[in-house]
Amino acid sequence: MSKRKLFRGDKGLKFKYSVEGVNKILTDRYQTIESFLDTEFPKNNNLMSPTINTQIYDITWNSHFVTINDRVKTVSDLKEVLSGEYYCTNSDIRLTKTDIMRKSTHSIEDVRETVKDVLFEKIKKDSRVELDGDIIKGNSQRYQLFFTKGTKCACCGIEGKYFAKEKRIKDKSYHLNLYGIDDNGQEVLITKDHIIPKSKGGKDELENYQTMCIRCNERKGNKTE
Repeated sequence: MSKRKLFRGDKGLKFKYSVEGVNKILTDRYQTIESFLDTEFPKNNNLMSPTINTQIYDITWNSHFVTINDRVKTVSDLKEVLSGEYYCTNSDIRLTKTDIMRKSTHSIEDVRETVKDVLFEKIKKDSRVELDGDIIKGNSQRYQLFFTKGTKCACCGIEGKYFAKEKRIKDKSYHLNLYGIDDNGQEVLITKDHIIPKSKGGKDELENYQTMCIRCNERKGNKTE
């Protein structure tokens, strides 16, 4: 993607579009993703206002150009993708409702090799490992689960394919999230699920964990499966 000038004041969601017969590039912007999702198109009777079928390009979020996926070509496409909880990304930023920034991706084999010596380390200061210049917690219970019970969802069978080094804007350090890819080419977060929910007395221990994608985890809720 070619570099274009961005301004620090370009906060929120923004995209460019054009109207047939008008020799002018137009811009539509929203302070939040939620405000975009709540907007009905066309927004008004102005013929220059985008419709649900208007083709869009140069999508930015908080001054970062983002590539959600190749099929996002219209306002309708963007609404469909952003109505989900997790969105596809480019290497610079991940569009989510919680402003998660992505720095890099790593193979499951590389992460396993990086954390293997501290995977079950009980002393916090001794569990830190370096991954491409960033210090991460190597004894996470999620890693313990994935590297002992596997990366495949216990319900739907979708399998984790790679880790992404990410953090929320407000966080100081990065952590690794595991992702699979569904049949539509969309990223799906792989999570740690309590087999017996904590609300029903389930313990925070490896024996009570199972690998589960975020979609199945949310459907399960506090049920015992």
